[in-house]
Amino acid sequence: MNKVLISSYFPKISYFKNFYSSEIVFIEIHESFQRHSERNRTKILSANGSVLLTVPVKKKTKYIMKNVEIADLIWQKKHLMSIRSAYGSAPYFIYYFDDIKKIIERKHKFLIDLNNEILDYFKDILNIKTELRNTNEYVKNYPKKFGDYRTKKINYNFNDYPQVFGNKFKSNLSILDLIFNLGPESEGYIKNLSQIKQKQ
Repeated sequence: MNKVLISSYFPKISYFKNFYSSEIVFIEIHESFQRHSERNRTKILSANGSVLLTVPVKKKTKYIMKNVEIADLIWQKKHLMSIRSAYGSAPYFIYYFDDIKKIIERKHKFLIDLNNEILDYFKDILNIKTELRNTNEYVKNYPKKFGDYRTKKINYNFNDYPQVFGNKFKSNLSILDLIFNLGPESEGYIKNLSQIKQKQ
């Protein structure tokens, strides 16, 4: 089944589950941009608990996702410092941080270009064979042959894995949390996520 997903900045772990059961995943770039969403922010785990990292965007009253411009480059240093502080002692930090640093420091004009580069990177790291495409137009209701996951919420069972901070496991954080802590085992972890059956 082909699926449609929103664009996301260092997406949640569960986001990537969609790629292992699809031939093509379409990234929605023609929707109206929604502030305070995963489109331009992600959640990591620090010594002080969960931390939101937000990419600032230029303010306009109405615009579609593909036209959203990043407001400035001040955020880059802050995000890198936060990521280093949170995961500098994680077992696989040294294997991935330099690549992630290059992506963040690249002077992207549009948010969609930043998010797509992040997806391309993790597609390789997680051995994802699924083809990625941007949508060509906005479609409100897709036919049944598509899985529309732009607003659909799916609950998964998340097995604990070692995290740098906290005595209580925090599930479904940014993919950064998984990759720095589990490294090559991240692919298997995502594939093994099982959907929680909804009560009738």
